[in-house]
Amino acid sequence: MKIIISLFILVNSLQLTGESADTLKEGDIWVLEARSNRLSSDSKVLYHMPNDAYHTQNARDFNDWDIFSIVDSRDIERLNKGDSIQLIDSAYNEKVYKVKLLSGYNKNKIFYVITDDLLTYYKPKEDIKNE
Repeated sequence: MKIIISLFILVNSLQLTGESADTLKEGDIWVLEARSNRLSSDSKVLYHMPNDAYHTQNARDFNDWDIFSIVDSRDIERLNKGDSIQLIDSAYNEKVYKVKLLSGYNKNKIFYVITDDLLTYYKPKEDIKNE
């Protein structure tokens, strides 16, 4: 049963990677559209280390939080609605993106974002201007 679930997740992640390659380009600016709460565990975050983002994504995929993801709260950057990031480079087969924070206290510092979070909670800056 675990093999079937693993294959299903692998196929879905490959399809997501194909879709994201078309929409995500290095140098693009994305703006956080989802409302965040700094006190909530559901707030939107960037990671200081790429492996933290990758392990969190694996924990979500396999629903195994004990093995895959243990991230210190000091190793994340919590964001507010309207914060913007610029894509720099992809990592881990485009599951994680290296980004530069363009607003907030840590402006111009390098962080990492999970691609699923980027596609779900952020919008390209051009789309926001057109609304």
